[in-house]
Amino acid sequence: MKLILKITIGIVLALLAIPATFLGVFFWIGSDMCGNYVHEEYLSPGNSHKAVIFQRDCGATTGFSTQISIIGAQQELGNSNGNIYIIDGHPDEVAPTLKWVSESTLSIIRPLNGTEYKAVHNWGWINRIKVEYGAGSS
Repeated sequence: MKLILKITIGIVLALLAIPATFLGVFFWIGSDMCGNYVHEEYLSPGNSHKAVIFQRDCGATTGFSTQISIIGAQQELGNSNGNIYIIDGHPDEVAPTLKWVSESTLSIIRPLNGTEYKAVHNWGWINRIKVEYGAGSS
């Protein structure tokens, strides 16, 4: 009886391990399918942050997107989506102009028109940065 129980447990564990392994490999391969390519960086007046305009490319089946992230001035742009702004199109053609109004206010010189996938008005928790949108500078 003990031998049958050990064999049954071994079979169940093997049957669970195979799909788990395939899922792990799938997510590991899929995690590197996208890449970010920096278009332009804007350093904040106090040199503590930078706003990065970049193209996010996720392969031939997706179109170009222009994205913006605010990161620490010494940080490198990671391999993730923009944390404040995302629109369709290549940065060479659609990237807005950015202007740091102050250490805590970033102006994106492009009015919002509803086609944005992401357009946040505040970023950060402790040293919150206000993000303004419009046709001209503040």
